[in-house]
Amino acid sequence: MITPGNNEKANYQAATGTAVLPVRARAGCRRVEGPTCSTPIRTVVVDDSPAVLKTLSSLLERREDVQLVGTATDGYHGLRRVRELEPDLVLTALRLEGMNGLELSRHIKARPQAPAVIMVTAKDTPECRAAARAAGVDGFVGKRHLLTRLPTAIRTLFPPSSE
Repeated sequence: MITPGNNEKANYQAATGTAVLPVRARAGCRRVEGPTCSTPIRTVVVDDSPAVLKTLSSLLERREDVQLVGTATDGYHGLRRVRELEPDLVLTALRLEGMNGLELSRHIKARPQAPAVIMVTAKDTPECRAAARAAGVDGFVGKRHLLTRLPTAIRTLFPPSSE
């Protein structure tokens, strides 16, 4: 299995203050050219901002190793989408209508074979990071660092494998 180099993990962890470990081996994931897999990372995005939802969706759709399978605009809808679609990865905002991102993450992580969860939020504080870790979140990305840190967080959670 090919995993990100120690420097890449260390740099990400130091920059974000979050320890990130690979979630699980994915059946059928093979290294093709670069960090792509024959089985894309099935992903659901949950955010109440149409602009952020569009931005995240656009970023994910450009990646060969990710398949955007659904979106939701509030926590309850997000939980329904996770139950229906059984994604590998959920990107969620912290602030959501109804059920916030922390509650959503706790519900998701309580499921058998829970998907990985990355919290994407503008409120990037030590307190929010601690609350996210306590909720079971696997990664944390501040919205102002979205373009540079989200790809690294995904690659760290789902390292490409070679066979």
